[in-house]
Amino acid sequence: MKTIQIKALAGIAILVLSFLRVEAQDEKPIERIQLKDGKVLVFRAGKGTPLEKEIVLRGDIKVFEDGSFTVKDGKKRKLAEGQTLTTDGSIMSADGSLTPVMDHVVVKQGKAMLVKDGVATPLSREMTLADGSKVFPDGTVISTGSQRVKLLDGQIVKLDGSPLPAQDTITLKDGKVVVQKDGSLLQVQRAQSIMMSDGTKVLGDGTVIKKDGTRMKLAEGEIVVVPGVVTKR
Repeated sequence: MKTIQIKALAGIAILVLSFLRVEAQDEKPIERIQLKDGKVLVFRAGKGTPLEKEIVLRGDIKVFEDGSFTVKDGKKRKLAEGQTLTTDGSIMSADGSLTPVMDHVVVKQGKAMLVKDGVATPLSREMTLADGSKVFPDGTVISTGSQRVKLLDGQIVKLDGSPLPAQDTITLKDGKVVVQKDGSLLQVQRAQSIMMSDGTKVLGDGTVIKKDGTRMKLAEGEIVVVPGVVTKR
């Protein structure tokens, strides 16, 4: 009888350990969420598995099984095929473009754009942010202490008044080198090179030379993220 009880307890212990191992696997940090071939995949430790239930990321970003998501109390949006939602709250597209999902003001070609629920519209008049600072259509920001700052192309301010670090990208798509810099996508011609905001140099043949001198060669479809222009307040 004791032998049977011991075997039964051992069997239960094995089941519990197996359950804990599964739970531990599920608790691995989420790296990104991607819509690929019509399926919503959650990547943990480099492995993508189908999204089976609603999850919440930092910034109160809720992602649903059909690939739609909301940010706080905003409108529901949906990932497009090939798009990736990063854990820092940005959407990366296959063309290398990277856009924050939270509401913000960004300057493009010298003009301030208000982005709400993913839709960008030109700022037509002065706007007061949550911290009391004011943003003007030309990208000028006046803080509550009357400090005046002119935002550069690509610089981003959240609607609470805090700056949002800009990110640029470098990608190789269809054999062509494309960079996102200062909020715009630019193709680097074969015989050209371009210097990114953080000092990274990009060559038209797909060579990337970082500020410390290290080199890498882009693979087709690879997207490299580098720091963008810094917003100073």
